[in-house]
Amino acid sequence: MAKKVFLIGIGGTGMRCLESFVHTCAMGMYDDTDVELLALDTDKDNGNFVRLRTLIEHYNKINGGNSKQNTFFSARIKYYEFSPGYTDSDSFATLSNYANLETHRNDDPSADLVDMFLAPDVRNMSLKEGYRAQTQMGSLLMYFAIEQAAYEAKEGKISKGTNQLRDFLSSLNAGKNQPVFVFGSVFGGTGASSIPIVPLAFDRANKVLGNTNNIIGDNYFGSIVLTNYFKFDVKENLREVVAKSENFAINSQSALMFYKEDATIQTTYKRLYLLGRGSDETRDVLDTANGGSEGTVGGAGQKNPADYIELLAAFAAYNFFKEASKEKPFADDDKKRFLCLAHDYGTAKLDFRLFAQEDEETFKKKIAAITVASLLDLDGTDFFYSVVNDYKYSVNVDGEQMSSLHKYLRLFNYDLDKDNNLIKGWLPQMNAGRGGAGILFNSDLFNIDTKSRLDKFEYNEKLFVGDNPPKFKAGGWWGSTASKIFNAVKKNFLETNPTENESFDHLLSRTYSTICKLYNFD
Repeated sequence: MAKKVFLIGIGGTGMRCLESFVHTCAMGMYDDTDVELLALDTDKDNGNFVRLRTLIEHYNKINGGNSKQNTFFSARIKYYEFSPGYTDSDSFATLSNYANLETHRNDDPSADLVDMFLAPDVRNMSLKEGYRAQTQMGSLLMYFAIEQAAYEAKEGKISKGTNQLRDFLSSLNAGKNQPVFVFGSVFGGTGASSIPIVPLAFDRANKVLGNTNNIIGDNYFGSIVLTNYFKFDVKENLREVVAKSENFAINSQSALMFYKEDATIQTTYKRLYLLGRGSDETRDVLDTANGGSEGTVGGAGQKNPADYIELLAAFAAYNFFKEASKEKPFADDDKKRFLCLAHDYGTAKLDFRLFAQEDEETFKKKIAAITVASLLDLDGTDFFYSVVNDYKYSVNVDGEQMSSLHKYLRLFNYDLDKDNNLIKGWLPQMNAGRGGAGILFNSDLFNIDTKSRLDKFEYNEKLFVGDNPPKFKAGGWWGSTASKIFNAVKKNFLETNPTENESFDHLLSRTYSTICKLYNFD
């Protein structure tokens, strides 16, 4: 029976952490696992939200709805979304009927209480693009939105988001001692507001729906405390109220002081992982050459590039799920409630051990396999089309699964523009976040800007660095480097698991096994 894990991504940072987590599923880090994944954001049009949704749509078409092992896309992902659905006209003032409170100020001190915590520009700002670092307001509003969604579901007034929240809670109710991991930052608005209250809000919503299960007591909750790791400049006239990166460090410090002392945090979460970078090492997310965008406040324009910090966050979830699967999970709670991973940022390369610790060889094998698959797919001769046609697979090369595979692999690594220049996807964007200082593979892979230059890169022998790196011979005297590697992989594909020649799943598992065999991983 497949294992089951639950993830909740909150806000823009949460979306990008979920994106990295999905990529770990695609490379095969979650064999025989059912993943229940909830994306929660006030800004439903956020560019990172949309990018995650697109990624999962491709993933699920490729996966076909089943958990597997020893292959790509091995985990089954069930995807849910929830957003309060704020419009341009929604503000704290309108939602709370502040005007009425103000009218009755002499009889009811509520308006005075609001004034104490919320300045006029804060209580009147539009909520459509998030809470903009106003955590004192965001926690209240997010709790209320989740509770209200439960009442709407109970009364049959079910919107898309409300329906999916109810279904996520229903799946969580189906068992006990299930691991739930929450992604979000503590320096912005939505994540910082929601991490402390989401388990409580879910427990409340569950009871509103008539369920008797104790969401918190019956399950294991963990979270990543992501402190400031990126920056951006915003024009002063862009918004009256906006999250400003120069305040991220102090926001992070305040949140950590709160988390350390707060009794609710202490009793709700089994693990809190601390992760971030120093202020002098933060990344400019407006770097359009490396996947950034000019819009950072919210909406469709907010498409921050992928960062290796988010992959580290995904592996914090991996560590948490491993601990939850032990015979006596979290037996040493008092000693390990807060976990911090320290690393010398100036090191030449961020290696596999940093991310996966004792499972570094597994991670090395699996990310290498999908990276090579993405490079083969980008080749003009198209590896997957070629083996399907030559070895007579009953796979529609023009079908939805094959189309999604191509699109997914190009989101994972490189895509091409109309002039055959390379567009950086998730993996090279992470390398760019280090300023080219190195991450996982040979930096030469990431210092390439055109398809013709990529075709000359000998990834069969030069993908890895270090002593005795995994490699294989391409062979042959004629043709480009790319075609020699292509032919070597195709030849070994013919000899690897030859009976697996029927389905799309066979195509993927056989490709995975072929690449692992060539690099002598098995």
